[in-house]
Amino acid sequence: MFPRKTVKFYLIAIFLYAAAFSANAVEVFSDAVPLDADKAFVVDHIVAGPNEIVVRWQISENYYLYKEKFIFSSSDFYINDVNFPPAAEKFDDFFGLSEVYYNVMETTLNISPKTSGSMNGILEVGYQGCWEGGVCYPLIRKSLRIKEL
Repeated sequence: MFPRKTVKFYLIAIFLYAAAFSANAVEVFSDAVPLDADKAFVVDHIVAGPNEIVVRWQISENYYLYKEKFIFSSSDFYINDVNFPPAAEKFDDFFGLSEVYYNVMETTLNISPKTSGSMNGILEVGYQGCWEGGVCYPLIRKSLRIKEL
């Protein structure tokens, strides 16, 4: 077995390490205020080709978006396909084990106009995310104006 003094030394070292780590984690977010949703999750889009739209979210540091919370709809376009990139797994206090995106998330949508010859319209997007400091945002909805599909 291990000598009693050695075990005691390691237990104290582990305790001090855990206390220091906890103190640092509190310092990171104690004075911080969460960003407005529009600053935490900046969304834009481009027409990438015929019937192809790329929607991009720039996600601020210490923020993330849930893969399962994305919603795409339109009264102007049929949404034929949505291609999501691989997501990271995270255990979240609000939703349990979840797939999330950090930093940048780009998804490609294959869409087609509901009205023949119409190349313009609105794509509705919905998404939800959280700040690592303990705040989750309600579902956010944005309207993206698509021109010259």
